[in-house]
Amino acid sequence: MTAEILCVGTELLMGQVLNTNAQFISRRLAALGITQHYQQVVGDNDERLEQAYRLALSRSDVVITSGGLGPTVDDITKRIAAKVAGKSLVFFPEAEKMIEERFSQFHRKMTPNNQNQAMFTEDTTLLVNRHGTAPGAIVPMGAGKVVIHLPGPPIELEPMFRESVEPYLAKQSGKVLLSRYFRIFGMGESEVDSKLQDLEKNGNPSLSPYCSLGEVQLRATACANTEKEARDMLDPVEKEVRTRLGNVIYAVRDDDGGSLAVSCIESLMKYKKTIATAESLTGGLISATLVEVPGASNVVKGGFVTYQTVAKTMLLGVPEQTIEEHNVVSAEVARRMAEGAREKLKVDIAVSATGLAGPGGGTPDRPVGTVFLGISTSKETKAVELHLSGDRARIRQLTVKYALDCVRKQIEAENA
Repeated sequence: MTAEILCVGTELLMGQVLNTNAQFISRRLAALGITQHYQQVVGDNDERLEQAYRLALSRSDVVITSGGLGPTVDDITKRIAAKVAGKSLVFFPEAEKMIEERFSQFHRKMTPNNQNQAMFTEDTTLLVNRHGTAPGAIVPMGAGKVVIHLPGPPIELEPMFRESVEPYLAKQSGKVLLSRYFRIFGMGESEVDSKLQDLEKNGNPSLSPYCSLGEVQLRATACANTEKEARDMLDPVEKEVRTRLGNVIYAVRDDDGGSLAVSCIESLMKYKKTIATAESLTGGLISATLVEVPGASNVVKGGFVTYQTVAKTMLLGVPEQTIEEHNVVSAEVARRMAEGAREKLKVDIAVSATGLAGPGGGTPDRPVGTVFLGISTSKETKAVELHLSGDRARIRQLTVKYALDCVRKQIEAENA
């Protein structure tokens, strides 16, 4: 089975909206083991959309659209698909009921043009939209090919895909497709690839890497007749990947979620530890990232934003002499900040960050990107020196990730 993504909307072509839908659908298709060779983006134009449909259907079994299911005149996705299939749109009372229920739920008044969202070809299978007014649809196009219509807003598209489209595609393939995701921090993509090249060449299970800021994620996917067979195929792959990469793997999951913050909170909760933060260049980002995780209130006690030197002395008790002798951006100050936060808030572990995010302020001895982290527990207090690159935002975001990773590793090491 081959699939093609067709994103509809002039706003995408003009760059007014970032096309995150294509990224999401691509990842889910890959996880299902469904081949994808092409993607298209087309504006709200009848002729060009018709051409895009015909091209996609000439080379793919499944065409997945996003956008253009609204009630306005420029929402043409369903109408042009029907034209290509040589069919007419008819009114679906059950679709109208879905739409009415959503409007009632949102405490909004339904206008007459919303009935356009209840028009589909007669042989359409409706997909429930639990987060918006536009139902999705699976439309047979002849010769065993289908078009799957999804709404444009990601908050509507993503749950619809997971709840309705994934089961449909899995059933069509006749196989069980199971994926396992490895989240990695502290090793670059090229090094990960060099250690796993032979595994990445396997056909089934497949192993594929992709990257985000400072991180690498691996996806292992097995295709089998049963879920148990698929799991049995993935288990030795997981064992081998863990052996080769070691503790740079911070999470292994059955979905592509998770984060360093989630793993950090899970470690704290597992060992019943509390944490505090002391931040300079990150200005509260470490703490904010931690408390985004549900359940963080059980382990995150609080934090200090000590941006100026005087705040480090007043709030954390960092001696002025230490700052004068070693510089505010130093291992000594990072350690003192972490110790101060741990002692003030009576927590099990504290993490601090001090550094130069730029663009100015760097010197030959301490260039922009110089960062020191402090980790303090009842057993030890230590500093970690980092030399980061990029703009101000990148340096601060990477500092947060390194800080969370240090906390995770310290907890695991002390409780091994």
